[in-house]
Amino acid sequence: MRREIENEFYEDRFEYQGGTLIEHLRTRAGKILWREWLEFETVEEAEEAFHLELL
Repeated sequence: MRREIENEFYEDRFEYQGGTLIEHLRTRAGKILWREWLEFETVEEAEEAFHLELL
């Protein structure tokens, strides 16, 4: 699953493939500014954060 957030300066993309990790990728003009992994204790916590847009 993917969720994208755009503004005038950059684009954030959150990608969740199940498990306890969510990938956060920030780009500008097609170039990667940074990538980080958000780690949760349980699958349920990760799903809740992704679906409730707590990121």
